[in-house]
Amino acid sequence: MKLLPVILSAIIFALTGCDTSYGVSRSGRVHKLPDFPRLKAQIEHYPEIKEVKFWQSEGGRPLTLTGIQKPEEVYYLNFTDYGKIHGILMFTQEYTGKVSYSQYLIYMNGRPPQPWVDASWPVMKKIEDDLIHKFDLPELRTNVKCATMGVKDPDRKMGAQQNAPADSPSGL
Repeated sequence: MKLLPVILSAIIFALTGCDTSYGVSRSGRVHKLPDFPRLKAQIEHYPEIKEVKFWQSEGGRPLTLTGIQKPEEVYYLNFTDYGKIHGILMFTQEYTGKVSYSQYLIYMNGRPPQPWVDASWPVMKKIEDDLIHKFDLPELRTNVKCATMGVKDPDRKMGAQQNAPADSPSGL
């Protein structure tokens, strides 16, 4: 009988599952959505990128005191060189009009290859720099949060100053 609670706990734990994320991400709030056809064309012109795919989907429908709101609008740009560069650029617009930005190279329950992380990170920063200068999203200079989960810091060879877009005053 003493084993029954242990066995039940183990079964419940096994059935609920635990997903672990590994990789890198960059995220922040922006004041507007970019012009997606223009942004896609901009990324397609990077010499290191071979393909950019765009798609849109609906996110969750928040429940508020005034009822169920319209779903979030989620926009994705997936970019690759068919080799080591892989990433997803995502913008989410809430029913309130607030817009969030993120870029990531993330695997669930496994690590992306470190060479992919190291090759994709500079492209992510290049996209971010274009968003600042060519798409009027200057807030990305100061409000981007970077996360490294279970992989080596892609800036380890370049130094911390390289973590931010080129004109960031703080370098963070």
